[in-house]
Amino acid sequence: MQRVRETKMVKEAAFSLSNKAKTPALILWLTAIMLASPVRANTQLNITGNIKASPCHIDLPASGLNVDLGQNILATSLAEAGASTDWRPFSIVLSECPASTREATMTLNGMADEVESTMYANTGTASQVQIEVQSRDGVPLGNATQRVQRVDNAGRGTTFEMQARAYSAQGNATPGTIVGTMQVTFTYQ
Repeated sequence: MQRVRETKMVKEAAFSLSNKAKTPALILWLTAIMLASPVRANTQLNITGNIKASPCHIDLPASGLNVDLGQNILATSLAEAGASTDWRPFSIVLSECPASTREATMTLNGMADEVESTMYANTGTASQVQIEVQSRDGVPLGNATQRVQRVDNAGRGTTFEMQARAYSAQGNATPGTIVGTMQVTFTYQ
């Protein structure tokens, strides 16, 4: 009976010993599983956008709008500082605007004159001459200026009425051509 008891004790001791060896491994294994499991966090995802109004139809010839300041301007008419020619009216008509379009913004860009920065440079052969552009109500429309107009709901359009003329800030204009180019950009709201 003594022998059976000794064998049983040896087995219990072996079992106890192997459990003691397994315990740190089991703790390590459980810790690794807990650390490897996904961590939950609340994350906010923001989605944004901007819907813009569709463009209006610009009623211009494909070649663009040409404004003739005059073919028979006498150099003597621009001899004095601040002298100018008569205004030449012109318009840009926007039509067929979408019903949701409330206003149109026109932005003018071109080469500003070195002497008169609110006017456009003459790139033609006449010297001491600038090109002045205004709205018909007298607001200067130099380089990078904007003009905002409401779009008529009933007619679904608007008209930008402007005027241009040759101007000599310093006087002493010389004979030659007057040439200027502006880029007109429209945005809608």
